[in-house]
Amino acid sequence: MKKAVVLLALLALVGCDEDDVKDILNGQTKVFAVSGVEVEGSATGLPDGYYKLSDLNDGTKASLPDSLPDGIKADLTNAGITVHAQSCGQIVVDEGLCFESGNKACVPDEIKKVGLDVYKIDLDDIKTAQNLDFYPTLAAELGGLFVQIDYDDVSCATLK
Repeated sequence: MKKAVVLLALLALVGCDEDDVKDILNGQTKVFAVSGVEVEGSATGLPDGYYKLSDLNDGTKASLPDSLPDGIKADLTNAGITVHAQSCGQIVVDEGLCFESGNKACVPDEIKKVGLDVYKIDLDDIKTAQNLDFYPTLAAELGGLFVQIDYDDVSCATLK
């Protein structure tokens, strides 16, 4: 009975994603950082297309929220966080995307897709990763500012 209660609590925390439940039971979770964005109709004159964050012009970078999760893998490893797996994801922005509750830290309308680098780390390291500009996929774990953001797993090669 105790295991059933724990499992139900985990499902409430992470949703019904079987992989997330397995990760939690193994003491791991995922965090992500924005690796790039697809721009369409930029007011800064940037041609339409997909850009890595490092390749964006200053005008487009200035239009992105200050609290955009933009850490890199080296940030995690330099902080002593073990990365157990790495993958990619994307968020198609149909009706706006905000990284904080209360419609704060929202990407501008010219951003149509957000590419993500996703890292599996130990659950104990989630708050450290958050302080290093990574976004927890289990936003409910940290509460407060974070909103639950769903993303699609994609091949890293498709983020171009």
